[in-house]
Amino acid sequence: MSNWNQVLSSDNSKILGIINLSNDSFSGDGVFNNDEKLNKLLHSAKHKNINFIDVGCASTKPGFDNVTTEEEIERLNYFINRNQDKFSLSIDSFNPIVTKHAIENYFSIINDVSGFMDEEMVRIAIESKSKIILVHRHPKSESLHHKMIYKDIVKEVKQHLNLKIKSLLSLGVKEEQIAIDPGLGFGKNLTDSIELLLNIKELKENFPLIVGYSKKKFIKNIEMSNSDLFKYCVDSGVSLVRLHLTNQ
Repeated sequence: MSNWNQVLSSDNSKILGIINLSNDSFSGDGVFNNDEKLNKLLHSAKHKNINFIDVGCASTKPGFDNVTTEEEIERLNYFINRNQDKFSLSIDSFNPIVTKHAIENYFSIINDVSGFMDEEMVRIAIESKSKIILVHRHPKSESLHHKMIYKDIVKEVKQHLNLKIKSLLSLGVKEEQIAIDPGLGFGKNLTDSIELLLNIKELKENFPLIVGYSKKKFIKNIEMSNSDLFKYCVDSGVSLVRLHLTNQ
């Protein structure tokens, strides 16, 4: 059984490093077919003692274009064939075929930004016993970026996550497999995302908490430096902050 508490207990960086292999990522940092850039990112992660890497092969920016399963797997294989380091690897995908391929190639974490709405994604998590990142998604949302109306964003996100956790546990996912992510920017307006981040400690309960705010537009409205915001999250009980890797 893949256990979050075991792997987090030996991690000091508190970073889940992002590697994008999509040519149309919202941050414009895709490294597909660029060995030099990819190697620099991996070297930087290793130098900074970052243990966790999250690999995305398809864009999830607003208005993103769908890619075929074949394209996503081609990008994933590009990474697999060039990574020589022993990171704890997370696959950032909501495609079951791509996710299964990643798990078969030593990925141990499933980061499903769609919130495990697909029964096949849940089945893969159960059968592989992988760690999962449960990203918040409003149960009535029609798409990743369908903006929903919240009366109390922190309270409602907690409720939605708890209901989804209960559902996953009833299906056979184990508690020790689950980490939660509030899904900042996904289906939430700027004000809601800011309020959720500034009250992030309210979400810290029984499961590891992962937060991804890196390069998202609403960050410009928060009066903290990058280092202060990172420290704020860690001090608030966040287990991993999902950040874009740099080549420095």
